[in-house]
Amino acid sequence: MILVVGSEKGGTGKTTISTNLAVMMAQNSEGGVLLVDSDPQGSAMEFNNVRDEEGHSPSMTCVKITGKSVASEIRKLSPKFDHVVIDVGGRDTAALRSAMVIADVLIVPFLPSQYDAWSLEHMDSLIEDAQGFNPDLAPLLVMNKVDTNPQIKLADEARKFVKDLKNLKMEDLRLANRVAFRRSAAEGQTVNELTKKDPKAAGELLRVYDEVMKNA
Repeated sequence: MILVVGSEKGGTGKTTISTNLAVMMAQNSEGGVLLVDSDPQGSAMEFNNVRDEEGHSPSMTCVKITGKSVASEIRKLSPKFDHVVIDVGGRDTAALRSAMVIADVLIVPFLPSQYDAWSLEHMDSLIEDAQGFNPDLAPLLVMNKVDTNPQIKLADEARKFVKDLKNLKMEDLRLANRVAFRRSAAEGQTVNELTKKDPKAAGELLRVYDEVMKNA
């Protein structure tokens, strides 16, 4: 399966989602996982370097591929692995468009804010264009960094806006703004690998993982 995590909005937690899901796939596969860093910032590559240095298992293969060559390069590499996870930078780029052409599943993370909701309109159009070349592309919305205070209703307001989008459907997949996600990234681990686990963070991540694998 080829999973792409991308949007045209920066700061939505794409790398956190990409790396956590890539490790979970590696935990549940025998043929290995290829993590592709297509973001000029290179955060996914840094995560994998820390993971290797700390000796965490399972390990992954991580490569950096950017630009419009993403699709052609991944087609060459993907047969060697059970899964490919592509972390794409937060802009409408050649890498993002190229990745969507070969993806089985596209995760579009967004924050519960009006600015992020507005950005999804253009992303919805990009997906429609991509499905002209890749009709089997399954897009999933993941609301990220959701406030854990139930009195703050931003998440509910964002859901009302998203329901009018044509191609992006809200499956109520949410990741809360939890310390565990930041701590695990610094250690090259997923939230389900931490010695001191946050069961809520691990449960939220598992729900996203299960939805991805269901759509594979």
